[in-house]
Amino acid sequence: WAADRNSVLEEASLNVGITQTAFLNMNRNDVEASFKAFSETVGLRRGYRITTKTQIFDDPSVLLAAIQDGAIQLTIIDSWKYLSTDFRGLTTPYFIATERGQVGKRFLLLTRRGSGLDTLSDLKGKAIVKLEIASACMGPYWLEALLQANHFGSTEQFFSQVTTAGKPSSAVLLVFFGAKQVCLVDESGFEVMKELNPQVGKALQVVATSEVLVDAVLCVSSVGWPSEKQKQDLIQSLGELHLDPAGMQ
Repeated sequence: WAADRNSVLEEASLNVGITQTAFLNMNRNDVEASFKAFSETVGLRRGYRITTKTQIFDDPSVLLAAIQDGAIQLTIIDSWKYLSTDFRGLTTPYFIATERGQVGKRFLLLTRRGSGLDTLSDLKGKAIVKLEIASACMGPYWLEALLQANHFGSTEQFFSQVTTAGKPSSAVLLVFFGAKQVCLVDESGFEVMKELNPQVGKALQVVATSEVLVDAVLCVSSVGWPSEKQKQDLIQSLGELHLDPAGMQ
């Protein structure tokens, strides 16, 4: 599969579409540069000179229209948008990301021990800080579903104040120091905090825990490919992503 250095490289293009929530709090230029570096490296190994264009879409319906027009071949969609928008007829989910060898994440509602905030109903009218980062975008959707299932209304209706944090440590420490009454974070982020500061683990308690949720899916479009071979080469390359230094980066 490796391309001979003296061979003529086949010109190819790769148009990548990403929902904005799949890369929360990440610099768009960094996202685009990373895909460009990866595709060029992998392309050379498979005999292609690839030109990559990455677009981040704030509106999923605009992304959907681009896929329908054949303008996007590879799509990274947060799971909620994938399920709530009709992507399934035009794209096939092939991959999901792992973190530290784990697939998906659990999300937690945390309060201070001894605060009297021991159940979900106790949190009504309190101030919450929610973690909002690229790898934890399903947390707010889980919280919304949890409140609705218990007939508590929406997040904004149930809590007196809703703010966001860009790091797990920021959200956790606001509760630890009493600035907020409750926080929504991912379990892995909380575990890291406890390792760094055991006092955090002793001071905070878990009020509710989600099931394991997958944040985003990587999908391959069914239309817009110059050839089936290019499509299959990409799929195989993505399956070997973890073996490639550029892919790991």
